[in-house]
Amino acid sequence: MARVFSAVDIEDEDVLDQLEKTQERLNLGFNTVPREKMHITLEFFEDVNEKQIDKIKRSIRNIQIDSFQASINGVGAFPSEDYMRVVWAGLKAPEIFRLKKQVSTHGVTSQDQNSFTPHITLLRVQDINPKRKRKLQKHIDEYREHSIADFEVNKVKLFESVLTENGSKYRILEEKKL
Repeated sequence: MARVFSAVDIEDEDVLDQLEKTQERLNLGFNTVPREKMHITLEFFEDVNEKQIDKIKRSIRNIQIDSFQASINGVGAFPSEDYMRVVWAGLKAPEIFRLKKQVSTHGVTSQDQNSFTPHITLLRVQDINPKRKRKLQKHIDEYREHSIADFEVNKVKLFESVLTENGSKYRILEEKKL
């Protein structure tokens, strides 16, 4: 059984630089997401077998969308700004919803329980005291509408996420150019 996810990988170095700058401005000593792991998750699957992975790969190969422009704009927090576990940068591109729909035609049940909010995780928040929480909320409010970068969405990838004692390692299982 494997952990896999379909995603738009952020590969543009200039965009990654801008995401890191935003990350630095928001970070109050939390766990940052390394630039090589910055992506927009389309779907996440906790325990899937090879047959299910093949179905997901097939849905990725069958995508019929051209590449499109997207804007990384604003920041927010999951599950809420009162109870922050993840600080993220938002993605604005109407086509991302069509892309997600096409990627999701495989019939395999994903772990996604919430509505799709396209985003790039910047920070993972743990053990936040009230003072740091207020400061982080203020930073989020300041960057809520901040334009971070524009980029072309031109690929979808299926990654396997292997948990190790040093964190997760990603391995590309499938890739589709748009």
